[in-house]
Amino acid sequence: MTHFIVEKTVEIPKDIKVNMKQIRGGYTVEIEGPKGKIVKSFTRLNVQITLDDNKFTIASHFGKKTDAAMVGTIRGHLNNMIKGVQELYTYQVQIITSHFPATVEVQKSTILIKNLYGRRDPIKVPYDPSVNIKVKGEMVTLTGIDKEIVSQVAARLAESSRLRGRRSKDPTVFQDGLYVVNT
Repeated sequence: MTHFIVEKTVEIPKDIKVNMKQIRGGYTVEIEGPKGKIVKSFTRLNVQITLDDNKFTIASHFGKKTDAAMVGTIRGHLNNMIKGVQELYTYQVQIITSHFPATVEVQKSTILIKNLYGRRDPIKVPYDPSVNIKVKGEMVTLTGIDKEIVSQVAARLAESSRLRGRRSKDPTVFQDGLYVVNT
């Protein structure tokens, strides 16, 4: 089914600086605010993005259903970018252990999860250096301006503590692991 005109706008606050370039097959959007700067590329689109005064306009003319959906997706990305440079995104991951005392350490480019389920070798989780990580007791706090990157690190931490295959245990007995508790 063809959608005739789908158009959405995103308002830009006064304290935000925006720069947009049209590249071959898409757009590069750079948003700078009090907390930092985010650069994101939107390529291979059948969608037009325009920047007028203090608002983005995302439009699809005579596009398909997927093009209409892409208008909403890009609008969401731009809103997240604007919110991220104004405020920081914060995720909290809790370490829950009942059998073996696990610890989390932060190194240069990896997070080490030691002694989880009594493992001798630490679990290594890579992370982006733009994410600030603080470990205090049983809480790991992740903060950053890019929602996608911060949430991906939180998801990697939670996923790395799951047991699968022949190592899997009864989840009602072994509830050890790292769990995302606050976003």
